[in-house]
Amino acid sequence: MPQLVKKRRSGWALLAVSALVASLFAVGVAPAHGDEIGAADSKAEPSNTTKKTACMGPAVADHGFTDLGTLEAAVPNINCLAYYGISAGKTADTFDPNSNVTRGQMALFLAAAAKLMGVDLMGGDMMADFGDIADLGENRRNAITSLARNGIMSGSGGNFRPHDDINRAEMAVALVALLDHTPGVGLSKATAGANRGLYVFGSTPGTGDLPGDHFADARRTQPAHIDNAISAAYELGITSGVGDGSSFDPSGSVPRRNMATFIARTLAHSNVRPAGLTAQLIEGDIIVSVRDAEFAPVLNEPIDAFTADVAHEARAFKADGTCSSRTTAVEGTTKCAIDGGDPVTQSDGNVTLARVEPGEGKTAWIWTGDLGDKVGTDTDPFEMSIPKGTATPVAATQAFVSNDLPKNPNAATTTDVTHVRFGRTVTVTIQLKGAGEGAAAKDAKPAADETIEYQVVTSTHSVNTDGTFVAAAISQDTQKVKVDGDGKATFTVTAADPDARPGMTNSLGVRYAITIPVGADGSTPTHDKAIAPATASTDDITFTDASPVVTYVSIENPGPQVAPGTTGTANAAVTIKVQDQYGDPFRGAPVFLNTSNANTGTGDTDGGSTIRTRALVTGASGTVRMTYTYTGNASQETLKAAWDGSTGGGSAATPPGTGTVGVVAAVTDCAAGATVSSDQAEDKCGTTNVLWVLPSQAPSDDTARSILSLDAENSQIVVDVGTNEPNSINFDSNDFFIVTCTACGENNAAATRYMSMADFVAELTKELATAKASTAVDQPTLTWAGYVHDDSSNITSFTMALGTGR
Repeated sequence: MPQLVKKRRSGWALLAVSALVASLFAVGVAPAHGDEIGAADSKAEPSNTTKKTACMGPAVADHGFTDLGTLEAAVPNINCLAYYGISAGKTADTFDPNSNVTRGQMALFLAAAAKLMGVDLMGGDMMADFGDIADLGENRRNAITSLARNGIMSGSGGNFRPHDDINRAEMAVALVALLDHTPGVGLSKATAGANRGLYVFGSTPGTGDLPGDHFADARRTQPAHIDNAISAAYELGITSGVGDGSSFDPSGSVPRRNMATFIARTLAHSNVRPAGLTAQLIEGDIIVSVRDAEFAPVLNEPIDAFTADVAHEARAFKADGTCSSRTTAVEGTTKCAIDGGDPVTQSDGNVTLARVEPGEGKTAWIWTGDLGDKVGTDTDPFEMSIPKGTATPVAATQAFVSNDLPKNPNAATTTDVTHVRFGRTVTVTIQLKGAGEGAAAKDAKPAADETIEYQVVTSTHSVNTDGTFVAAAISQDTQKVKVDGDGKATFTVTAADPDARPGMTNSLGVRYAITIPVGADGSTPTHDKAIAPATASTDDITFTDASPVVTYVSIENPGPQVAPGTTGTANAAVTIKVQDQYGDPFRGAPVFLNTSNANTGTGDTDGGSTIRTRALVTGASGTVRMTYTYTGNASQETLKAAWDGSTGGGSAATPPGTGTVGVVAAVTDCAAGATVSSDQAEDKCGTTNVLWVLPSQAPSDDTARSILSLDAENSQIVVDVGTNEPNSINFDSNDFFIVTCTACGENNAAATRYMSMADFVAELTKELATAKASTAVDQPTLTWAGYVHDDSSNITSFTMALGTGR
């Protein structure tokens, strides 16, 4: 049995109850005619069933009843009611499945179910004064009275008749009335008009569908409100007919085995789930639920899930209990570990994981734990089977264009290296995508009967001395590329050296443009899958045999560092990488490191960084690691890595010179990809910002603070609390997360959104990337309340305001 999750917050109240809008027994018109259930030409079928269930996992474990015989279908439901404490056995080991249920017994069962389903029976305004219940026990009297006050059960002539057998019509009326009181079910009663008093399916009272299908014997013998309730019970999948299914038998008795089935099906429409962590597969989605020992929803519980093909299930775990390479993380979670990127349960204690494509069948393991926990021998995951099936198609709404060129490390946004050696082939891919952002969106496929083509125009140009293409093309080629069954189309671009003699340096420019092909008459295609590329569909590539020269210098930043204070010293290191125009590592390049916050030595009370004054030379990988020391409090430091063209001539064949720091002393001259100084046009440099942080001490901060960075793995946000004063703020799944936006245009669908931790992290990651890519977008800001920096159990409310200009 899964371990019960500890309560992390107080005040888990049962879900609020919806108001009773009309008397259950108001006489109204008959429901819409619909279809007669079981008739020879009937098209009747239940239309409001649910695929969810409350009876799974530990809820259906054997309770040891020895008298269930061959009641195979009813056994799980009987065990389920015993698990939830709704209906115990007649003795410790017998259930007495064939005995009929009395009205008094049914009142006890319904009252217990109502408590689990979030129904408040304390109120109510209906008559509940019965003269024949005084000799009953207090629990049964209270159950009868509370149900009657709320119109879920009733009596007649001032009596309840607690010892009479309940009949099937009364059972249907009571169970449907119970769901009418249950939050979130989507069942209500019409309060006005011709349908007044009739049950209606739909989230908005009175606007949905009536339960039109009916049993002939119920329609013929029962008042309209009872016939309506019987039809609703059928549409909800709670009960069907008897015998051949064409009759309901309203006056028939209800054996205890049938009662268990009816109540179990009723629970399925509610939010009742077993204690601990359970999951169920609903139309391809894994819906995870977490409940405490009293079956109350648990909020903000991180959920991790991973799968393995059925064929590899036996090898999914290593000997020490950890995950093997045979397992795959469910999208949106972190494989076999609990971290800040995992989704968390919402206020109803549930969370829906990304759809899992079944393929040849999979086994899924779902679990929860504390931040930093990893799967091991002591992990007790919930295991479920995902049967073999066909993947759900993704509707194509865009096309994403990419190629296999290296990426420019100095660009604010992802761009390609533009130079390629003669003879190399560049592969360009067009991939259909569903809704989402660029490459992150899910791949889409065309329909089986669709042919989707793109037109590619490739032109070859001479190259000017400044690297630009001569406008007039030397040659031009047009081709059509067809999208395959996986939604992908590819083509290649290459160029041959026009003069391969030694010592001859040549360059050719190749430009490709992707468009949707037009018809022979010049018309554009009309089929809805002719999707224009969403990313840059035109690109220039320079093919050349020029010798490698230093073109890119970049710095790998290890992330925020803890400031040691003015009396302490911290060691730090960065890795500097030098690449040529082809994106390949450049060996033997002397590079310097400079800081915007230098420690000038004696008398410098603010401290800063102390960096060596000589150059270091890159190795075969094109990298060099530079160490330095920092003294001081919280600050933002800009590091500049520079290659001095005057020391090495720019060629791998030229020995590196000695160089001097003076060339790169003016740090304001050193911008990413730019020259170090105006007199050294060949010089190259890269920049990075290092955050020296101190933990925030502020329990609350009503001032919006710019968010400087996010470390999702360690659940840490760095904010600027002053002028270049970074402070770290830690968060976890106990906290509350809110996102606001007041000037986001079309993105401002909701001014305030409450989020799970995983969604908050995803939103912040996206916003930081957006702000980095565009100077027109402001950094997102953070405010918080209730923060205690040294108490991880404390609950903090974080509010992120999205930056303007989005």
